[in-house]
Amino acid sequence: MLAAHTVPEGDGEFVWDGRSSILFATIAGVSLGLMSGGFRRPAPDARGRVARIVLLRGILLIVLGVLLTFLQTPIAIILDTYGFLFLVALPLLYAPRWIVAAVAAAAALAGPWLVETISRGLEGTVGGLATALDDPWAYFPVRWLTGAYPAPVWLAYLAVGILIARSDLRRRVTQYVLVAAGGLAAVLGYAVAGALGSPVLAHDDSTAEVIASGGLAVAVVGALVWLTSSAAAPVRRISTGALWPLSAVGSMPLTIYTAQILGIAVAVEVVPHEEWLGWQSVPLFFAFAVPSLVLACVWRVVFAQGPLEWLFSRLTTHRPWPGQRKV
Repeated sequence: MLAAHTVPEGDGEFVWDGRSSILFATIAGVSLGLMSGGFRRPAPDARGRVARIVLLRGILLIVLGVLLTFLQTPIAIILDTYGFLFLVALPLLYAPRWIVAAVAAAAALAGPWLVETISRGLEGTVGGLATALDDPWAYFPVRWLTGAYPAPVWLAYLAVGILIARSDLRRRVTQYVLVAAGGLAAVLGYAVAGALGSPVLAHDDSTAEVIASGGLAVAVVGALVWLTSSAAAPVRRISTGALWPLSAVGSMPLTIYTAQILGIAVAVEVVPHEEWLGWQSVPLFFAFAVPSLVLACVWRVVFAQGPLEWLFSRLTTHRPWPGQRKV
């Protein structure tokens, strides 16, 4: 994420361009699946509580994303789209797995066509609706459908993540299948698209990207779960120790992301540049990445959650709901 935002692309693109956000979205789906019970079927009252938590967190993500967008950085803010996707994914939390799989397939296959259709329709809009879309607040619902992270396509990543969580990640066979199936989808997706003369590019939101980059995200999730839960104790100890700094950052992704956008807003103003992305540089990447790792590690020693993660948790879970009585 930090590299995608701060390292200049030049004439090509790096492996993290576009794929970091796809991995982020897939993991968000895994989190939703685990929150809603994973492969177990929670009691009806627990389902309602989880749905309320996801609903509130979706709304909070939308608010935070809108506020960060108003900073007008050169970064396409993803948080408000995530929040919208949380709301859209609510019916999938306890839907049968075949329905979740069908939604993922429909988003992958028909999502790009739907986004293009909506975009063409908006281009031909006239009259009052066109005037309404000039309002900055109307911009957000439109960009959730046709922007840098269009929901009709990106719902596929969340749905796949929910399916992963429903498949019992603790089982070794699940981890192997994720690595094998995700890796195969990535290889075939990139290879076939390249052979047809339409190589997969970052943020093209095509079916090929969903299959290739989404498959890569699935394989990464499976590999990381295997490394950190390996039956071989030496492997588990080594991998857990080596990945602990990344785990510390991963415990506060919302805080790191928000701090990064605020830092970029400052960098754009203070770094001399003539071109739109001229402020990007490799030194800037390290100026963001190293403090993020250090501060996250120090914070993790004392606290289990980052500041914004703690705030979101307090606002959405640590409060009596209407109809509940304090004991």
